[in-house]
Formats: sequence, C-alpha cells, structure tokens
Amino acid sequence: MERMTGFDASLLYMETAQQPLVVGGILFVDVSGLEVGYSFEWLRTELGRRIKELPELRRKIYDSPLNLGHPAWVEEYDLDITAHVRRVDVDHPGDDRAVFEMCGTLGSRPLDRSRPLWEMWVLERLAEPDTIVVYFRAHHAILDGANGADILRKFASAGQQPSARDLDMVRVEAGNANPIRLLAGGWWDFSVRRPLTLARLVPEVAALPFTLRRATAAKKKSDDPAPEATGTADATDDLVVVPRAAPFTAPRTRFNATITPHRAVWGASLDLGEISEIKDAFDVTVNDVFLAVMGGALRRYLRSHDDLPDKSLVAVVPVSTRDAEGSRGNNRVTVLFASLGTDIADPLERLRAISARTNRGKKQSKNGMRPDLIQDVATLAPARTLQMLMRIYGDFHLADLHPVVHNLVVSNIPGPRQGLDFLGCRVTHVYPLGPLMHGSGLSVTAMSMGGRLDVGINACEHLAPDPDLLATGIREAMARLLELTREAARSAAAGEG
Repeated sequence: MERMTGFDASLLYMETAQQPLVVGGILFVDVSGLEVGYSFEWLRTELGRRIKELPELRRKIYDSPLNLGHPAWVEEYDLDITAHVRRVDVDHPGDDRAVFEMCGTLGSRPLDRSRPLWEMWVLERLAEPDTIVVYFRAHHAILDGANGADILRKFASAGQQPSARDLDMVRVEAGNANPIRLLAGGWWDFSVRRPLTLARLVPEVAALPFTLRRATAAKKKSDDPAPEATGTADATDDLVVVPRAAPFTAPRTRFNATITPHRAVWGASLDLGEISEIKDAFDVTVNDVFLAVMGGALRRYLRSHDDLPDKSLVAVVPVSTRDAEGSRGNNRVTVLFASLGTDIADPLERLRAISARTNRGKKQSKNGMRPDLIQDVATLAPARTLQMLMRIYGDFHLADLHPVVHNLVVSNIPGPRQGLDFLGCRVTHVYPLGPLMHGSGLSVTAMSMGGRLDVGINACEHLAPDPDLLATGIREAMARLLELTREAARSAAAGEG
C-alpha cells in the first residue's frame, strides 16, 4: 500500500462529470513484422503477460470514509485484462479522420474508479494495411507526461527477459489493503504532516513574489542590459518587445469557457531535423521553436474563426521535476506561463520574443521557486471541500465569468531517439493527449520519437470541434518558419560573399 501525494490525490478530487482528468496517447502501430501474425487475441494475451511488470497499471484507489488523509494506492489482486483492453472497428473508409473521430468518441467515456484507472482500445480495419491504432487512456492521477512516455518504453521491453516478479509473487503481494495502516497514516497526515507543511509554506508563499523579483533583477543585472527586448546577434537594431505572461492576463477565446466531457482529437507530425535547423540558425531551443509554431498555428486558427485577440495567448507549459531531490508521486511537475506571440505577425520576430521570455522565465523559476512547491501546496487540499467547489465551479459556469487564467496547455515530452515499438511491433506515430480543465478547452502535447515530433491535439468538442484545422495550421506555420529561416541563411551567405 502506498499513500498518494497531495498532487495526485487533488487530481482525483478535482474530477467531475464535466471535467474528466484523463490523459492518453494514440499509437499507430505497424504489425506487418510479426512472425506469429497479428490478432487481437494475441495482443491482449501479450499485454496480460507483460502487465505484471508494470505496477503503475495494477494500482487502484483504496480509501475509507474514516480516512482523514489522502487515499492510498493498492495493487489489484487479480487484474482482468479483458476489462481494460478492448477492440473496435474504425468506420469506413478507415482513414485518419475516421481514426481520430473514433478516438474522440472513446475519449469521452469516464474511467471506472473501482478498477485500475486505465484502458486501452485497439482500433482495427484501417485503410492502411497491416496497421492498427492503440488508444491508451489513463487518469492523470497515475501518470504525467514523462511517466507516460516511460510506460510506453516499458511496453516495449517488459516480458522480454525472465522476471523475478512472476505471477505467483504478484498474487501474494498485490491487494495489500490494510485499513489500520490507512487510518493511522491518514491521522498522522491530518494532525502532523499538514500542519507542519502549512507552517513551512505560509512564509515561503508570502515571500515568493519578492524572491522572484530578486531573481529577475539579478538576471537583468548580470545578463541583459535590455531584457525586455531581443534580437539576433547581427540585427541588434531590430529589437522585439517581449510580451509578458502571467496568470489571469490571458485574453478570452472561443475555447476558454466551461468544458463538457466530449472530446475532439487530432494529430500532426513535424520533422525534427527541420526543427533543429531552425534551432541552430537562431540559437534557440527545440521547445522555443515548437512554441513559436504553436503561436503561428493558433493565430491562423483563430483568424479563420474571426476570433484572434489583440493580446497574445498565454500557455501553461509543464516542466518536469523528476530530477529534483525528494520528488515523489506519479505527477512531478511545476509550470511556466509562456506567451505564444499570437499578436506578432512575423514568425521570426515571434520566435525571438518567445525565446527571450521562456529563457527568462525558466531562470526566474529556477532561481526563485522550489520545484516541489506545487506538490506541497496540493498536500493541503481538503478532499470534500475541493470536490464540492469543483462541482459548483462547473455547474454554475464560473470559468465563463472570471478573467482567463491561461488559454491552453502546451507540453513537449522527450521521447525515445531511436524510435519505439509496442509488443515487438514498430510504432510509426505517437500522438500524446493532455488533460482539459474548465476555462481551458484545448491542450496540445508533443513527443519526439525517431526523428519526428508528433503533436497530439485534445479539445472540448463543444468549444473547438475542428482540431483538424489547428493541425493543418501547425504544419503550415512550421513550413513558413522553415522557409523564412532558409531565406535568412541565404541572405546572410550572400552578404558575406
């Protein structure tokens, strides 16, 4: 039995019928190389054999009305793989549109909390021969982006070598639900750990604005005499004003309202070599290029709906804290607020502005805010109060009334450089899907894999029913940024000649 962290537990408390906090991924899998030949029965049997080595997917919620602390995780004694892995035929003609529409329909279903909080749908009868789609869904409480990528890697390697964790041992160890331990731990958490955490957090949170201001001032003094502007090394006369990004400063758009449980999903794929070409040309990061592409794509998308605000959109960018000392739990992240430069028409100016702001934001966060601060704040989350507040928040559409906290979530997950397989089959694309919350009905998540950056788009169907249009905008914005990069390189070469 393992007690949940406050962060993981708060993701359960905040879930409502309107706001299912589910993440996932859409895998396109080439099964042509299987020596045994593909069948759904083979796939499900192989998953059942390997799942014993993935304890993350065997855990379920264990709680009691008498528990004063957060719930615990216990392993399912006898996990029924047939309750988690199902198949469905894709509608004719079996193309990408049919696949993504089917995944949107499946993604609107709630997860059963009496079982481990995940499911897998195998989509068959695609137009492309020898190809299936595996749609993996899991509650955000059991994994974040980095953990999800790690589970995908484990699906590839689990069961290939004999394991000491055989089925008999799982049956002995699993289901170790101890009510006395749960209640004692809950009492200790409520009466000791939470008061101590609160006593530590009050002065830290109160001093945080001053700490961040000092970090920013130090950054200004040491690195940049004009930190609110940036330009290329050879074009210092073409300075770009860097837009600020902070919570509750985002403009309202069509997808910033109360969400419903219905989902519309899509995917796009970018060339990592082309992204690296842009990155090297302007001495920025891959994430800077991705954010600039997203800014251009959202600018195109909102203009097509006559909904482009004058102010720049603000994205929440999750940052993993898994390397931080003492970090624990299934979700180990902090967040940055990043301007996407949707108010800047020129793609190169947008890239420079985003690079300057995200670079300062990362250093400010690193110097000023402890990585596990959000985790400690979540430890104080009162279950019943938070559940009641979230129901009221959704039922009364309060997200439509107050200023927009942020417009969307944009995340970039490092994936395997050499590609990925699934149960011995080659994965051609992985489109990760992030969670949605009231007030932010759009999430865009990218994952690098084998020379590509696959981008998954998850949207509330009632707020953004056309994620395919955004996917097209992502490809077009990338093409335009690459074109301008190469033009700048040719101009520079001609000037040197």
